[in-house]
Amino acid sequence: MKKCHAECSGFPLSVTLSAGSGGRHPANGFTLLEILIAISIFAVVVTTVFGSFNFVFGNVEAIENGMTEYETARDGLHRMMADLRSLYVSQPPAYDIPENTVQQDPFRVVGEIDAVGNSEFSRLRFASLSHLPLGREWRQGIAEIIYYVEAQPDDSVTLKRSDRLDFNEPLPEERNDPILCENVRALKFTYLDAEGDERERWNSDSEEYEYATPRAIRIQLAVGSGLQPNEFEVLIALPLYRDNPEDSRFQTIPSDFGFGNTYKSVPK
Repeated sequence: MKKCHAECSGFPLSVTLSAGSGGRHPANGFTLLEILIAISIFAVVVTTVFGSFNFVFGNVEAIENGMTEYETARDGLHRMMADLRSLYVSQPPAYDIPENTVQQDPFRVVGEIDAVGNSEFSRLRFASLSHLPLGREWRQGIAEIIYYVEAQPDDSVTLKRSDRLDFNEPLPEERNDPILCENVRALKFTYLDAEGDERERWNSDSEEYEYATPRAIRIQLAVGSGLQPNEFEVLIALPLYRDNPEDSRFQTIPSDFGFGNTYKSVPK
C-alpha cells in the first residue's frame, strides 16, 4: 500500500491506493447458483397454477352435464308426483271384483319389476286425471299412465312415460313415448298398504292384495353418467284409494293415514 502526498491550494492531500483494486469496488449481483434456484422455484409455481387452471376448466363440461342430469331427474320426479296426486281409482259399487284374469278393472294399479340388462327396474301402471295432450290432440279425460325404462344402443337406460286416453285398446307394438330422464341408474317403486307394510309389487285386481289400492307410494330414482349418480327419494300419499271391497269396514271416504308428501335429494 502506498501513500501519495500532493499540494493542492496550499492544503496537503493524502490518497491511499490498494493494490489490485484498480481504484473500483466490485459491483453488486446474483451468482449463477442463485439464478438457477430462482428459475426452479418459478417453474414449480407456474406448473402448479396451470395444473389447477386445467383441472377446473377441464371439468366444466362434466359439471354442466351433472347439473343437467340433476335438473332432468328433478323435473321427472315432479311429473310423477303430479300424476300420482291425480290418481283415479274405481270405487264400489261401480267396482266389481274380477271373476277371471280376462276381466280387468281399467283403472287398476299394477306395479311390476322388469329386468333390463343386468339390473332390475320398477314398472308402474295406473289411471290419472293428469293427462298431457300431445300434438293436435286436445282431449281431456282419464288417462292410462305407465312408467317404464328402456335400454338404449349405448347401454344406457331411459325412463319413459306412456300417456293415452284410449287405454282399453292394446298397447301398440311401436311406441314413441316421451322421455322423462336419461342415464337412469335405478328406479324403484315401493307400495305401502293400509297397515303401512311395504311391498315391491302391487296388483289391485288380485286377491293377494285384497283388491285394494296402495295408500302411499315411495319413489327412489338414481340418475347420472358419472361414478356418483344423483339420487332422489319421494314419498307420496295417494289422495284416493280403495280398501278391500269385501271388508265390512270398507269406507269410500279416505281418512288421515299419517303420510305426508316428502321430497328430498339423498346426500352423498
